Amino acid sequence: MNTKLIAFKLLFLSVIGIAMISCVPQSKMKYLQDKVGVAPAHEFQSVIPDYKVRPGDYLYIRILTLDPQSNEIFANITGSGGSSGYMNYADQSLYLTSYMVNDSGYIKFPLLGDIYVNGHTVPEIEQSLNKAASEILKESSVVVKLVLFNISVLGEVKNPGKYAIYNNRVNIFEALAMANDLNSFANRSKVQVIRSEGNKNTIVSLDLLNKDILASPYYYLQPNDIIYVEPLKNKTYAFEAFPYALIFSTITTALLIAQFFK
Repeated sequence: MNTKLIAFKLLFLSVIGIAMISCVPQSKMKYLQDKVGVAPAHEFQSVIPDYKVRPGDYLYIRILTLDPQSNEIFANITGSGGSSGYMNYADQSLYLTSYMVNDSGYIKFPLLGDIYVNGHTVPEIEQSLNKAASEILKESSVVVKLVLFNISVLGEVKNPGKYAIYNNRVNIFEALAMANDLNSFANRSKVQVIRSEGNKNTIVSLDLLNKDILASPYYYLQPNDIIYVEPLKNKTYAFEAFPYALIFSTITTALLIAQFFK
């Protein structure tokens, strides 16, 4: 009898131990944690690298003047894009009214001719177009925006996919929020950002558990960045929450077996 009781206790403790080990701890799920032994930081210097336009990008360009007739002429000028069946209405509208940077790094803008934009930032392009427009129009102003800004989110997120950004910039938390956040088995300490720059691809690993990510140059994403979230190593046998049902069913089964042998 004592042997059976000891065996039952060992079985019960083993099940409890395995269940506790298999649960994902909160320390691996909580974002922006403070370093142990270091005073909590509340301010971080943002690093926002200037994005340089490259071939394949699309620019929205609008010329405004004090002359209503000139405004109407430029308002009716459409971009260099063409229609695409897989785009939604908002994307298609931007595509049709924007100007694509060709393989040579130029955009073709009516009345202003070919404008070289490859390797220039949006403010630099805006300044260059303002100078060109002022030569044919008095008191004109040019607005330039980067459009069709897409990012891809893959891996351990609830809604992986490709997302369109309608803002001038987006940070990694905003991107993950668009994918409905990470799931419980995501490795938040190893989130990879894949970035293409010319013929070079760069992979950077970010730790979302550490507050220092707020000062990372990769905190703000760039067009066509890919976010890949790795799974935790124990994903195959881990539980999101403590498995009370499993514990109770195991105890019940063990009691029945013990009663049977008794």
